[in-house]
Amino acid sequence: MKKTITMLIMIGIFSVHFLHAQTTASQPDTGTLNFIKTASVAGMTEVKAGKLAVNKSGSSDVKSFANRMVADHSKANDQLTQLVKSKNWNIMPPSDTETNPDGMLTGASGAAFDKAYVTMMVQDHQKAVALFENAANSVQDADIKAFAKQTLPTLQQHLAAIQSIATKMNISAAPLKP
Repeated sequence: MKKTITMLIMIGIFSVHFLHAQTTASQPDTGTLNFIKTASVAGMTEVKAGKLAVNKSGSSDVKSFANRMVADHSKANDQLTQLVKSKNWNIMPPSDTETNPDGMLTGASGAAFDKAYVTMMVQDHQKAVALFENAANSVQDADIKAFAKQTLPTLQQHLAAIQSIATKMNISAAPLKP
């Protein structure tokens, strides 16, 4: 009888430990989760803002940049989504409200739109570069860290390109304070 009880206790302990391991393995650590959520919102917002700029901008440079934003950020968003799915993580995608571009963009047109879009892109890409640099160095999940490292050079190119456009258009987009 004692052996049966001992055996049942051991099975119970093993089952609880196994279930706990299964549950914790199904979600990323907090730092990884925060990066995924922030990167997802930023990437989806860039795509929406880019689509607006393609339609509303009066500048060929801005339209060209916006087309690149739609293509590059759509690709990165898809890669991140597939990576999350491959790990069987249950992470809710950002809502439409979270990813809507700044209201200044939707209400502006012409030169005012271009100024608002370029300023937003400079600031957003400064934030994105900092986010991905941090993730490339500190995120615990190796695959997410590799994604951040792989995507970072593209974001740095975006930042340099939009800063060049801002200078060319005489738009002062002040750098963000750390």
